[in-house]
This record gives sequence, C-alpha cells and structure tokens, in this order.
Amino acid sequence: MSARPSSDRPRAPAPRSAALVAAFAAAVLAGGAGGAFGGPSDAADRPLAALAAQADAGDAAAQHELALRYATGRGVTMDRALALRYHLRAAEAGFAPSEYAVAQHFSGATGAGLDRPRAFDYLRRAARHGDAPAQVELGFLYYNGSDAVARDLPQAFHWLKKAADGGAVSAQCAVGDFYREGLGGVRRDDRAAVAWYRRTAVSRDRCAPKSQYELYRSHESGRGAPKDLQAAMGWLRRSAEAGNPVAQATLGRAYLQGYGVPRDPALARTWLRKSREGVAPHDDHEHDEPPAAGAMPRDAHGHRH
Repeated sequence: MSARPSSDRPRAPAPRSAALVAAFAAAVLAGGAGGAFGGPSDAADRPLAALAAQADAGDAAAQHELALRYATGRGVTMDRALALRYHLRAAEAGFAPSEYAVAQHFSGATGAGLDRPRAFDYLRRAARHGDAPAQVELGFLYYNGSDAVARDLPQAFHWLKKAADGGAVSAQCAVGDFYREGLGGVRRDDRAAVAWYRRTAVSRDRCAPKSQYELYRSHESGRGAPKDLQAAMGWLRRSAEAGNPVAQATLGRAYLQGYGVPRDPALARTWLRKSREGVAPHDDHEHDEPPAAGAMPRDAHGHRH
C-alpha cells in the first residue's frame, strides 16, 4: 500500500466548522419544533371547550395548545391571528414552547411579520426557560451573528452545549467541532470531540455523515482515538455511502493509491465522480480535488451552506 492520500483532510478547519454549524442551523430552521408555529403540546388531548375555559383561566399549556389548533386548523377554523394571540399570552407567562413559537413568528417563519430584535428576545427567553430547539437555534445564531445579535462564540458554545446535554443531535455534532478546533475559548480536547462524534455518527441526523468522517480522521491519525486504519476506513466508507462528498473523494483517492483498501482505479473513478455529482461538471482526472468541506454560500438566514 502506498502513502496516505494527499488530500484526505479539509485544509481549512475553522471555515469547515463554520459551515457545519451553519448547515445544522438551516436544518433547525427548516424543521423547527414541529412546524412554523410551535411544537406538540401536553394538552393535545383536551377537549376544545375545556381548553378554552382553562386558557381563559390563565393555563399557559392550554393557551399553547389552542394556539397550535388555530394555527393548523385542527378541529377549529384556522385563524393564525388568534393563534398568535394565544401564543403571546402563554409566552408572557413564561411558557417556553410558546416563546419559541413567537420567536419564529417574528423571524418571518409564518410569513406574517418580521421583527428580528423581538424574535431574538423571545428566542432567548425560550432558551433560558429550557426549550431545546430554542437553545439550538440561539447557539447557531450566536455562532453566525446577525443584524440582531453580534457573533459570540462563547455564547454559541454555552447554548449548544446545553442543547447537546439535553440530547439535541445537531447541537452534539457542533459541540464536537468546538472541542476538535478549540473554538470560542473552549479548550481543545480531541477525546471529548471523538466522544461527541461517536454519539452522532450512528444517528439519523443530517450531521451523521460528517461525524462519521471525523471518526475516520481520528482513527486514521490517532488524534483522540486509537490509531486504527481498519476502523478508519470503515467510518470513511459509511460517510461516503451516506453521501458526504468529502468522504467520497477521500475514499476515491484511497482506492487510487491503495491506501487502506486494495488499489482499484475503477472504484476510485466511481467515488471521485460521486463526490462531484450535483456540484459542478468535472472530468475524471485523478488529480481533481473534491469541494472543500464546508465551502458553502450563505442562505437567507445568513448561514453558510
């Protein structure tokens, strides 16, 4: 077997991490906490008449559930204005899911109103009151910065770590990068990074292929994990098969050079070609480089993709 493929690692780790975190932010904004106007409610099974009476008596969970029903037209005539009024009442009582729903509303998620300072205020309230999706989104917002909040990596880590500890997979992936790269004043800790990557590599989250690739890097280099080329190549293949173009290109070069796998120029061309699909037309010359991990444009929220 020949020497290590020459370009098996991203060359600019900090931008790569920024793009990863931004990609997670886009996923959160797309999925939210059950839609554009609030997530599931503990009061979902209560009859409408009982809900209305409880809401009028100041029950924030009932107010939140009524807001969800009027927002979606579930058992009632859809009325988004009334949904917002109920969410605002629950939010003023400190009910975190409604605070997050109001934050989404003022961020433009419902298509009826854009007030980013108010959106940030409600988002921060929801995060402080323990709403995990709000914590994730607030962490990403601090990571990228916006016209409502300055970029603040220590605050980004604070909120992402809270969400990660609560089980939010996208936040766990990002926390792994904070430890890997020593971002935001976090002490660089390769073992901690690998521990977070192991949690997320077996998930169904969109960040799993990236975590799998990080485990390849860790085992291949011995950084944060035992140096084990066989284990490294297993993670690399999983990442490539899951559609990670960086992993696909790295696997292609491995087959080209016979590094960790039998030399196979045909398979090399196949994986190198896969790494380019949907990116830009290229020829199949073996010296072509894959797109750098994380080299993505900004989306409408200011996040890189």
